[in-house]
Amino acid sequence: MKNASIIAEYDPFHNGHAWQIRQLHKLGAQTVTIALGGDFTQRGRPATFRKATRAKAALLAGADLVVELPIPFSCASARQFAAGGVFLLASLGFVDTLCFGAETANIDQLKQLSLLLSGEEFSQKLKQKLEQGISWPAARAAAAEEALPGAAKILAGPNNILALAYLEAIHQQNASLSPLPLLRQGAAHGASLPSGSFASASFLRSLLQQHTVDALAPYVPDYALQLYRDEDAQGLVSDEQAFSRSMLTVLRTLTPARAARLPGAGGEGLAQLLCRSAQKAGTADELYEGMKSKRYTHARLRRLALEGYLSLFAPLPQAPACLRILGASENGIELLRQAKKSAKLPVVFSLAEQARLGDAAAQQSAITAHAGALYALCMKKAQPADLDFRQKFIRVSR
Repeated sequence: MKNASIIAEYDPFHNGHAWQIRQLHKLGAQTVTIALGGDFTQRGRPATFRKATRAKAALLAGADLVVELPIPFSCASARQFAAGGVFLLASLGFVDTLCFGAETANIDQLKQLSLLLSGEEFSQKLKQKLEQGISWPAARAAAAEEALPGAAKILAGPNNILALAYLEAIHQQNASLSPLPLLRQGAAHGASLPSGSFASASFLRSLLQQHTVDALAPYVPDYALQLYRDEDAQGLVSDEQAFSRSMLTVLRTLTPARAARLPGAGGEGLAQLLCRSAQKAGTADELYEGMKSKRYTHARLRRLALEGYLSLFAPLPQAPACLRILGASENGIELLRQAKKSAKLPVVFSLAEQARLGDAAAQQSAITAHAGALYALCMKKAQPADLDFRQKFIRVSR
């Protein structure tokens, strides 16, 4: 391992994330590159802090290069999120390792299960389970357990789900990335209580809703806390009420016919359900509650609502069109020089530059800009629509 990488949201960046970067250096990585999710995340919500803030925290923690995982990949399903991240990192041309946290760190077990899940025989078993009327996660776990005893336990780990998606993406893309699982430290994903100085991102987001930024102090590095304080002082922290109002304003103008064009609608009555719920709900949580169904996971419904909010009517692109670099350390600057020779995608540093590259990159830039304009309304203090266009390259000296 020489040049390691991580695909992450850092929503928000905390002690567990810092530990992972340090661990990679201890294991021999000379550089660490991060593929960082954009303004909106897999949970269907705006990121707590701007991507610039999250990128800087990662660089201060020891990362060397941060490249943006663009919308719609950053707010897609685990499979699409992983596919976009793996494609970006492999496209740089110098990354040799993909590191990810997991509840199961046995790479052989994870690879075996990943191959099983992507097989045609498993697809047929899964279809049979779904016809019994059970939810997709339950059907997948049951079908996998029948074929591979112990699989259900692995699938019960949220980080394992992403780990399996990464392995599938590496295999399908024939990417030159060696997978490196690290056993998740401290509090489990989504845990309601911290474990020592380690707390889950969901716990920290909940803490922020009830207290000030300083409540994060025991669970985030000092440099990250200072960044969060600075952002909070400017009103640059996402606000649940602002997000709810902004999203419902858009969704109430959405007709069932247009909603049916959303990739996540699937022609299964979800378009009507989304529009009907938007007319009644007063908050994002009430919207999701109104859409709740035994058939669909909460995650899928949240992502569908976000697709409608962001007007993501076009099918998901096969892959990111370019590499937008958010920031770098001194070592990262050297990596960028290398990337100019080895990268399989154009390297850009701004949305304006990206928009001039051609149709695919221009479309990606337009989607990012539109999402950024809405994200700017989700802050405690609403920001101008061009907030993302004014973002400067982050350079960190350590």
